[in-house]
Amino acid sequence: MITDDEFELALREIDEELKRDGIPPHGRGMNALIKFGERFRLSMPFNKPQPGVPPEVAVNWSHTERIFRWFEDVYGERNKFDPSAGRKVAVLANGDMWEIRLPMIWGRLIPVFEKNLTLSRPIISTVPRPHNISNSITSITDRRLQQFNEDDTNEVYGHFVVGLEVCEALDRFRKSHPLFTEAQSDMATAVAMLTAHSPNYGQSRWASLQFAEKFMKGLIHVIGNGDPNQGHRVRRLHNELVKSIRDMNFLHLIDDIECDAAVRYGEVPSTRAQAYAAHKASLLLVRALVSVKYSQG
Repeated sequence: MITDDEFELALREIDEELKRDGIPPHGRGMNALIKFGERFRLSMPFNKPQPGVPPEVAVNWSHTERIFRWFEDVYGERNKFDPSAGRKVAVLANGDMWEIRLPMIWGRLIPVFEKNLTLSRPIISTVPRPHNISNSITSITDRRLQQFNEDDTNEVYGHFVVGLEVCEALDRFRKSHPLFTEAQSDMATAVAMLTAHSPNYGQSRWASLQFAEKFMKGLIHVIGNGDPNQGHRVRRLHNELVKSIRDMNFLHLIDDIECDAAVRYGEVPSTRAQAYAAHKASLLLVRALVSVKYSQG
């Protein structure tokens, strides 16, 4: 039997330990379950027990609920986790720029595009399950979806699929070099500057270049061949990667990405079309680089 005083002391100490480990507030509840179980030698359920869960696990659900409530009371809104944070792409459809949130996936997903908003649920399955992409478009309405033509739906579908593949690639490489984590931040900035109420197309273009640049430099480090010290010149980085990835030629994508640093400050004007082309090309470039690398082993 764990007393109230023992519970409170344990959660305070566990919370301090997670702070020292750099775990953000929204990630502490789940981590606390593991540490709480280790401390009291309990098997802790992460979700409400379903039929078939061993009794020695199910009996501890009350502790799990209490731990989640503790972190909710202490951290409030900061305890909430945005599963799409950093996992977003922008898409130009029906004359406007939209933000698409890319879901975290457990299991396999079948993307579909339906012109209606259906209830979106977490995807946790060992068999393929459909995901309506309409649910991932920020602030879309059913009425606006009806205005999308075939080209619009194809553009949305394409960006959703490419975006997921890019995020999966970043997840795979993240532990290989810090540049991959930085690259994802630049990807998010490019999207934010495209879809903001007051967009900054120059900063979006620069962020797309930084995204491609850091991914390419990280890939050079992972491969272990070539010189990543090429400044902000993605064309030069492309040429360095050619040394290791045979027959690679993505210069048509580089043309839309490469830009002068002056675009950041508005010294060189940038249009929405240029910023969108850079964002789109950077996503396609990263996906292509990963595909070619894995095809060659």
